[in-house]
Amino acid sequence: MIARMHAMSARRKLLALAIIVSGLFGLSAHADPAAEIVGPELLREALVARTEAAGAISNTNYLSIIDYRAPSRVPRFYLVDMRDMSATAHLVAHGKGSDLDHDGMADQFSNIEGSKMTSLGAFTTGATYYGAHGLSLKLNGLGPDNDQARQRRIVIHGADYVSPSRQILGRSWGCPALENGAAQMIIPLIKGGSFLYVVGVSSDAG
Repeated sequence: MIARMHAMSARRKLLALAIIVSGLFGLSAHADPAAEIVGPELLREALVARTEAAGAISNTNYLSIIDYRAPSRVPRFYLVDMRDMSATAHLVAHGKGSDLDHDGMADQFSNIEGSKMTSLGAFTTGATYYGAHGLSLKLNGLGPDNDQARQRRIVIHGADYVSPSRQILGRSWGCPALENGAAQMIIPLIKGGSFLYVVGVSSDAG
């Protein structure tokens, strides 16, 4: 009887710990259906692109989508859990060159080194490393709009200038920069060959 009570107490402690961890890191306990969070049209478009890139994908648990058509103050990085099709939305910055007047809207995109612009299209994630912005994640561009991502050192990383306290987020040098806390949570989940789909306005600077 005493042993059974101890076992029940241990299970309760584990359950409480799981609830606390889920709350801290914003995992599936607070996720909503992906179609509601992302929008059915964009989700469908990303899933089609993901299917076309299936041979390059080795981490099938997660799909990431960035909608740069939205202003920077809006959470527009979507993390989709493919196992239950739930999703969470997060703030993400765009490149300085894509928003020269710093109004929070990415107006143009480029694959050219030195442009400091964001690139659009389909990517897969690579390996993690620790750089100037801490934990960072390399990206592989899969098409002509982003195939210079490695050479341009376009990576996912955290940044102090990405914060809900800002009406307009700061700008990166072309990288999709997340809130520091979100980066620490998301990068380990999507590293190693998951699919990232990035959309924006049609204007392209090369």
